[in-house]
Amino acid sequence: MRHLVVLDIDDTLLHTHEVAHRKSVLTARALGLTPPTEEEFRRSFGSLSFEECLHEWHGDVSPDEYLRVYETFLPTVPYRPVDGALETVNRLRDVGFGTAVLTNGPGAKTWRKLAAAGIRTDDLLFVRHSDNVRTRKPSPAAFTDLVAEHGVDPSRTTYVSDCPDDGTGALRAGFGFLGVLTGVWNAATFRAAGVPDSAVLPTVRDVLPVLDTLVPVTA
Repeated sequence: MRHLVVLDIDDTLLHTHEVAHRKSVLTARALGLTPPTEEEFRRSFGSLSFEECLHEWHGDVSPDEYLRVYETFLPTVPYRPVDGALETVNRLRDVGFGTAVLTNGPGAKTWRKLAAAGIRTDDLLFVRHSDNVRTRKPSPAAFTDLVAEHGVDPSRTTYVSDCPDDGTGALRAGFGFLGVLTGVWNAATFRAAGVPDSAVLPTVRDVLPVLDTLVPVTA
């Protein structure tokens, strides 16, 4: 294996933010709640747990009832893969890179999202989600746990995400990082988080060319 590329899912492989916000608005209205604004949703989604998000947006609401209604909108507001995501993951594997996933989403949704993106879990070295991790990203511990539990070598591993805070956590843990502008954050936000401009890419398709220039081929 030449190098390990660990991928975020939300807004890195799938346009999750836009889709999840739309479903959250529809769910809140169906339950007679005030929907979260785009800014409120952005502050919470992907960093807080599902229950913490609900408490942040609605206070005292039943997570089970909310989720039951939320799931009914899946057929009408489906996941949308990021353009080039599947092609990039397949190409990484074909040229000898290892691939894996680290996300904050729950396990059941993680499997559905990977399936929606067309990514075979059998092709991934591991899939880490909120149900099988001790620490959520962007904490550096979410990355260093990969060393203890999967034998990952940080010096030969790059994390790819649309989230600037993920870059901060990965870099502090000694991992490589590449940011992609496929989510709601811009280059200035990555810069403010301490991610150099050279590590911020317009699309997921740009990941492989950059890795090919930065990562030496090893036996």
